[in-house]
Amino acid sequence: MEQPSVIGLVAEYNPFHRGHGHQLEAARALLGPVPVIAVMSGSLTQRGELPLWDKWRRTRLALLGGVDLVLELPAAGSLQSAQGFAFFGVESLAATGLVTHLSFGCEARDPELLLQLAREDFSPGEWEAALSGGLSYAGAAEQLACRRNPAYQGLFSGSNNLLALEYLKALKGHPEIQPLPIRREGTLYGSTALEKGTWPSATAFRKEVAERGFTRAAEEALPPALRPLCRDWYQAGRDLGTRKDRLDTLLAFALEKGSPADLAAFTQVSEGLEDRIWKCRRAVSFDGLVEQVRTRRYSPSRIRRILWQFLLSGPDCPFRQGAQEGPQYLRVLGFTDRGRHLLRAMKHTARLPLLTAIQKDTLAKAPSPAFRRQLQLDLRAQDLYQLVTEGKITDRDYKEKPVMLP
Repeated sequence: MEQPSVIGLVAEYNPFHRGHGHQLEAARALLGPVPVIAVMSGSLTQRGELPLWDKWRRTRLALLGGVDLVLELPAAGSLQSAQGFAFFGVESLAATGLVTHLSFGCEARDPELLLQLAREDFSPGEWEAALSGGLSYAGAAEQLACRRNPAYQGLFSGSNNLLALEYLKALKGHPEIQPLPIRREGTLYGSTALEKGTWPSATAFRKEVAERGFTRAAEEALPPALRPLCRDWYQAGRDLGTRKDRLDTLLAFALEKGSPADLAAFTQVSEGLEDRIWKCRRAVSFDGLVEQVRTRRYSPSRIRRILWQFLLSGPDCPFRQGAQEGPQYLRVLGFTDRGRHLLRAMKHTARLPLLTAIQKDTLAKAPSPAFRRQLQLDLRAQDLYQLVTEGKITDRDYKEKPVMLP
């Protein structure tokens, strides 16, 4: 008997906007009105930033927007490069035992060319030579690919294409999941301007809200059903400047208490980057430190991720180790009625433990050290998120139940 189709997505939904709704509609137009499972970053994003709203609010938006089941992408995956982010996301979706298709956005006019590029292999020697000139990983990848086939040149013009390539590489170990690329139209990923008549970018929405408030342009970037909720949330917590002050203080204290050796042991630094960070540690702010450390090779996003990795880590729980271990569980953040049926099926199909609630003894009863490390990182990420956004910690991970919609 053929397995029913289930679409999987890896997302941040920071926040869920009309472009995300379009992706769901386009994927379902190809496969029919099938269920959708999203693996969503929790308390920290792949850009090394705090999300606009917490993971439960963003889950509610995703469910209202058409997703059926939301699982949390562990912080050990969300705070990695595109390669690690995609790996954790795909492994989590595969571990449900239900997902048949992975949908993702791309700018490529010819998705087949993306599939061809994903099958290319480059030797360690080729990578070493490309990186020796000071290029970033993405720059080196572009150089190697275009030398092999000039037709690949246009594939490196958009961030969605780069992430799509990593999804396709991660799928190599999962022939049971078929790629379902959806061409991104309108505003490019990461664009900082909301343009009327195009699909918005989450970056542009956040910039609009931070600089101008919940304007008409910001409102129109969201699906109509989500606008009243998002307006209320914005009005209840509009003081985004306080976040920066708290984060600056936390980082300054953590760096003064640490050392370059700690940075090297706990985070994904390489090539002596820990020394560069250490020399600049007394910059006036988190953002100021990022600006002082960044180079052509080390992007601001990478520096931000490393700083958050350091804030999350400790001798008993180094991020560096957790990032190498892959997902250890499937944390349920929310579901619709159809998602409830998916969860019932996953009791028989899931290849990782399902977490619908975290108890005070969950860490003590962890089935493995890797499980414990990963959960510690997730708990710390939420505590840091709440500390920076609200100035307090109330153990919400232990108290919040999954978001349930009819």
